[in-house]
Amino acid sequence: MEGASMPKNIVVFSDGTGQDGGVRPEQRMSNIFKMYRASRPGPDSLVDPRDQVVFYDPGLGTEAGATGLTSVRRWIAKLLSSVTGRGITTNIADCYEFIINHYRPGDRIWLFGFSRGAYTARSVATVLRLCGVPTRIPEGDLPRFRNAGREVADQAVIRVAEHGAGHPRARYEAEREELAHRFRIEHGSDVNGEANAAPYFIGVFDTVASLGAKGPLRIALGAVLALLTAASAATAATIIHRLFDTGWTASFIVAAAIIVLVGAWLYLRTALKTFKPSVAGGRRTFHLAQWSGRDYDKLLGRAVVHARHAIAIDENRADFPRVPWGPGKGVERRPEVEGEPKPFVQMWFAGNHSDIGGSYPEAESRLSDIALEWMLEEARSVRHPLIVDDTRIHLFPSADGVQHDEVVGMSDTVRSRTPFWLRRLTRSITWKVQPRDLKDTATMHPSVSERFALDAVPRQGADGPYRPAVLRTHELFRDHYL
Repeated sequence: MEGASMPKNIVVFSDGTGQDGGVRPEQRMSNIFKMYRASRPGPDSLVDPRDQVVFYDPGLGTEAGATGLTSVRRWIAKLLSSVTGRGITTNIADCYEFIINHYRPGDRIWLFGFSRGAYTARSVATVLRLCGVPTRIPEGDLPRFRNAGREVADQAVIRVAEHGAGHPRARYEAEREELAHRFRIEHGSDVNGEANAAPYFIGVFDTVASLGAKGPLRIALGAVLALLTAASAATAATIIHRLFDTGWTASFIVAAAIIVLVGAWLYLRTALKTFKPSVAGGRRTFHLAQWSGRDYDKLLGRAVVHARHAIAIDENRADFPRVPWGPGKGVERRPEVEGEPKPFVQMWFAGNHSDIGGSYPEAESRLSDIALEWMLEEARSVRHPLIVDDTRIHLFPSADGVQHDEVVGMSDTVRSRTPFWLRRLTRSITWKVQPRDLKDTATMHPSVSERFALDAVPRQGADGPYRPAVLRTHELFRDHYL
């Protein structure tokens, strides 16, 4: 009987942008997909589904399973999300819905992610901190595996967790907390003023939150979107003209107005946030959520039992800044317990973004194997460990692994796709460079010291000693620069 079942692991894996594990036979697998393959139950797995259930969330911008009109719709949706930064909302709700459908009191919630998928995982943790796991709807108990679960998930993400998105945290936090309290009371997820569930373990690889395109790319995508809008208006105008025998100009104006109004409604129904104080006479307030690449939610809730973050030392793209994480000001830290793993660990590793989170060819994945091995060890060292089928994963970590540089890679890509007579004009097109800022006391994985000790390491470009400028003043390595 289900009521007598033992607590289980509910594990959510959220992958990075463009990652859609399992779609292609020979693909570049991220560490998230490798962990998913090794921990999911199935006919080819040793993992018992009574002990662990698993959900894989493909990265933003993937087209897995899309064909015909569906692929066109997803392409347009991806374009819109690239311009507005809105695509992550659906991913968060997908993950949260899975938890709603499978959670029972006592179950342990695990969240893993890479890149923007790491930010997705952290955002799911925020939804849980605010809303818990709902058990009721106005009509009665919340039915699992029905549309009601998705509707409640969307409400929690859009109306509660994203309240104040993109604005300084302090500006709307009191309103968000009040909305969360109302949600928990309405949906039976409040226990003594707190959420009824929290993540047991969060493990993320190099969190970034580039929620929308920037600069020239944003302008270019906006232009494409404008052309699509104009083409849609022209098509609709043709239909109106033929149905009602109106003039072309009038038909086009009507069609364009309809498309603009529909677009505005679709945007405002999720971006417009409202709050009505519970006190009599309180005035309703309004604001627009801004997925602008600023004011990310960086809070790690105290109720999270274990949190681990693997961070890239050598990522140097300005568009891939790490998103800080921690308890935050005025938030009590979770206390350490003697003899048990630390509640919160952030570890730095040699390599760029995907050298930490994976997705390069296997022959070039020794650095990402280091970070993956560490994450698996951490997840299996806690009191109630992640269940892993060791026959499904084999790692070969090495401190002398190939180190990649996407700034160089972008230059090579632009050059290879540009006619030779235009290359002088395009040779400066690449990622904007901004090395990461890290403290002189930042915690380094032992493999970083091993890499420093080598005479030369393979890098994209030229081999040489490992001497990243960002570690010049670090307490462990400053002597190497003398």
